[in-house]
Amino acid sequence: MAHEAAAQLNAIGNLLAMDTQYPLDGTFLYVEADWGWADISIFKDLGASLLWRDPMDGLFEALLDLREAEASDKRWSTMQYRITGDRFDAAFTYEPLDSEESTIDRRAIILRQRYGNKQVVYPPLP
Repeated sequence: MAHEAAAQLNAIGNLLAMDTQYPLDGTFLYVEADWGWADISIFKDLGASLLWRDPMDGLFEALLDLREAEASDKRWSTMQYRITGDRFDAAFTYEPLDSEESTIDRRAIILRQRYGNKQVVYPPLP
């Protein structure tokens, strides 16, 4: 199973590499998931700020496949996936999400812990 998970995590990195407008180095993916859904946030570290990026085709499915491949009592609720240079690292939490706290609030806490007070720049709405 560990080999399969490693291959799935590598495939997620390959999907993130499809965003060729910005370097892959410095990419941070934060995901919250449960059965059948995932909230996906991708950020590019531009030095002075973080740039939010739209998820690419296939990422949602790849993330759910990774999660669903685990035994039902061992499925992660959040994943932090960071690319530095040509390597990635992934960290998971397995506790249920706090229903009193929103995804936006949890994401803001994670970003502040990881990047301090860097401004997040969101693209204009279409």
